[in-house]
Amino acid sequence: MESGNDRTTAAHLIGVGEVIGALAQTTHGAARNELQEAARHFERAAQSRIRAENEQMYSLRRTARQIIHSGPTSSADGAGTALLLDLMMLAAVAAAHRHTARGHIQQAEAALRAARHLRAAYQATAAAPLAALRAHSERLPSANRQRHTITIRTVLPHLADRLLTEPGWGRLAAVLDQAERAGHDTTALLAKAAGQRELDSAESVGDTLVWRLHHLGYITVPSRRVKPKWAPVHPVLLRNEAAPPRRR
Repeated sequence: MESGNDRTTAAHLIGVGEVIGALAQTTHGAARNELQEAARHFERAAQSRIRAENEQMYSLRRTARQIIHSGPTSSADGAGTALLLDLMMLAAVAAAHRHTARGHIQQAEAALRAARHLRAAYQATAAAPLAALRAHSERLPSANRQRHTITIRTVLPHLADRLLTEPGWGRLAAVLDQAERAGHDTTALLAKAAGQRELDSAESVGDTLVWRLHHLGYITVPSRRVKPKWAPVHPVLLRNEAAPPRRR
């Protein structure tokens, strides 16, 4: 987002704002109020006099419509919603960086406030699916955990020590185990997830990879997983964003 031209960025901001607004309409529970506040602040951050016409905006807009038409989200949609909130949080931080670089102080502050509310909504939404993964990881045989540890060290040698000392790294092991049972090459799958965007700025490398792998799972084996009611936003839509500071 920071490296894009003004019309492209305006399109991204409009599309992201519509997705946040759609989530605010359809999410229940503690996350709903946070999303309503995030939508209100991000609307301010997205204000621009520049005409926005961009295919990525239309793709995000289609996602927003799908979310609204699908109706209220349930606990079964928690993982998919958390994935989308993770992407929206990244977009809000990137928008704040861009506004700050251009001296748009009020818009930058609005984007940061939106990011804080998105983070709170993410934490509320992700709690259940992450707890389920943690429970799964605790049941993994030691041989499986060792095998997934080797995979992590092979694919991410520069981040492996950090990742394997994170409290929740077992959640990543659980996802890799599920992928392995589904017949995936976990080394190739993890490499694909890691290559989508940089990981150094992630507050939790393991959880970031969990959501990326979750997204890839919908694409590769949809028949073996519960499909979300809406199509997840592909990370390529946000590929122009510069690296944000540590998040989550």
